[in-house]
Amino acid sequence: MSEPLEDFFAVIPAGGVGSRLWPLSRAETPKFLHDLTGSGVSLLRNTWDRLLPLAGADRITVVTGQAHEQKVEEDLPDILESNVFIESSQRESAAAICLAAAILQRRHPGVIIGSFAADHHISRQRAFEFAVQQAVALARAGYISTIGIAPSEPSVG
Repeated sequence: MSEPLEDFFAVIPAGGVGSRLWPLSRAETPKFLHDLTGSGVSLLRNTWDRLLPLAGADRITVVTGQAHEQKVEEDLPDILESNVFIESSQRESAAAICLAAAILQRRHPGVIIGSFAADHHISRQRAFEFAVQQAVALARAGYISTIGIAPSEPSVG
C-alpha cells in the first residue's frame, strides 16, 4: 500500500487496569505497554506500526486514561498531541471509541473511523490492510463493517 486512505482515521483505545496478566500487567503498566510478542516493542507500538500505512501518523488517535497519557506519548513519539484523547474516567472500550468518534466527527465531518485494540497481535499485515481497505470501502457506501480475527484456541478471556 503506497498512500494512506484519505478519509480514514484509526482509533486505538488503550486503557485498562492490568488485571488479566497480573502480576506482569498492573494498573500503571497495563498489557498494551508490554512487549509480549518478542518484537522489541510494546503491543501498542505494534498496533501503531500496523496502522501507519493505512492512516498515516497524523490520522492515528489513541484514547487513554490520565494515568497512561505520558507512557503512551513516550511509546508513540510520532503521535500528534492533539490525537491523544484523555478519558475523564474509565468506562470500557465502547465509551472510549465513542469519545474519539465524537471528537473526530466534530473536527472532520463525515470522517470514517476504525477502532483497533491496543493489545492484539496480528501477524499477516497484507491481509490486515486488505480487510481494512474493504471495511473502509463499505463505510463509504454507508455500511458498518466489523473485521473478525479467527481464534487460534478456546478462551474464556
